[in-house]
Amino acid sequence: MTKLAIDKRAIAHSFGVAAPKYDSVAHFQRWVGGKLLAAIPSHSYSRILDLGTGTGHFIEPLRAAYAPELVCATDLSEGMVRYVAEFDHKDTSLVVGDADRLPFKAGSFDLIYSSLAIQWCYDLPHLFNEVSRILAPGGVFAFSTLLDGSLAELKEAWTRVDQSQHVNDFFVLRDYQDAIEMSELQIIELSSRPKILEYSRALDLSKELKTLGAHNMTQNRSRGLTGKTRMKSFVEHYEVNRMDNGYLPATYQVGFGVLKKRLDDE
Repeated sequence: MTKLAIDKRAIAHSFGVAAPKYDSVAHFQRWVGGKLLAAIPSHSYSRILDLGTGTGHFIEPLRAAYAPELVCATDLSEGMVRYVAEFDHKDTSLVVGDADRLPFKAGSFDLIYSSLAIQWCYDLPHLFNEVSRILAPGGVFAFSTLLDGSLAELKEAWTRVDQSQHVNDFFVLRDYQDAIEMSELQIIELSSRPKILEYSRALDLSKELKTLGAHNMTQNRSRGLTGKTRMKSFVEHYEVNRMDNGYLPATYQVGFGVLKKRLDDE
């Protein structure tokens, strides 16, 4: 399994800066998170962790669905956590934390919910071992993630402009399966599905990604400014994707997983 070169400090900073405007353009993130919420097995979960909470949008839906005794929300970005703290989540424990080094004791949670966060984790076996560690026996880990092939149109258009990396790298679904099988977690569901978003202009997609803080986070990304000539060329190359309905597509490949930690006697 190849490890991805992702700059986590850049991720934390970018999402922190994006926090105040994030929800205004997070329609895709809301759709994915809702699908994930609906996939969680019907059960009683008394201790819940929202891993990669972002702006905390799904804290209240999780509370409403399961009436847990404890809800904890964590995010890599201190800026995001501070943003969530400004709102009325007084019954929620908020923690700045990296999914690769979770600051919780073993067996702390019955349910871990994580929507569109673990694609920023580059060591999948370590990630799933960490998740398994803080799950109680029989606990559930429900996650969504971006997979290889996401934003393929954007990547292809930029490859025709320059040699810099403009789109994040993502794992394939098999990478997740292999890592899960190395852990104490059992697969209840592991699937993928495409989601095509539509834009009037290529620059609308670029602006949205910047507003979300979800633009290129790879360590090999270009640090320089994108000049007008290159941007014009990018737009022209993206135009070849315009569909019959008049819109430009942006295709995401979304992975969904529902896992269960083995019981002590299994």
